[in-house]
Amino acid sequence: MMEETREVQGTWDLSTLKFRIEGVGLRRMLDGMKEGKLIGTKCHKCGTVYLPGPFNCRKCHIAINEPAEVSDHGEIMTFTIGYADVRGNPLEEPRVAPVVKLDGCDSWIMGVLQGVKPEDVHVGMRVKVQWAENLTGSLQDMAYYVPE
Repeated sequence: MMEETREVQGTWDLSTLKFRIEGVGLRRMLDGMKEGKLIGTKCHKCGTVYLPGPFNCRKCHIAINEPAEVSDHGEIMTFTIGYADVRGNPLEEPRVAPVVKLDGCDSWIMGVLQGVKPEDVHVGMRVKVQWAENLTGSLQDMAYYVPE
């Protein structure tokens, strides 16, 4: 099936649009995280699920606002292994940062992977979210990923 391509003429202030998209979707996601749930937004036209959810479907370019629960299990789509911090100081242990496609979601989300040697990490590896001990509705509630 071939995807439809749309062309939108005009000038858009993307910095403002980006803020609005992330604000509502992020709030919905953080509210769900207080209960250990990941809540995204589903497009009622194409069925694409985003986490965090935007105001508009990035495929259909229509307003969306349907909550959709996303699994806390998923698959590594890509990853990096860091050997130094942002200032270039060597880390005591290498840090694996995977980008994960959670089950029931079409967008990918980044995190930190623990509980596995860097040489054992691979694309397609199944992982799950390790939730923080005390859930507060913050991004830190998703403490890190661990192998399934």
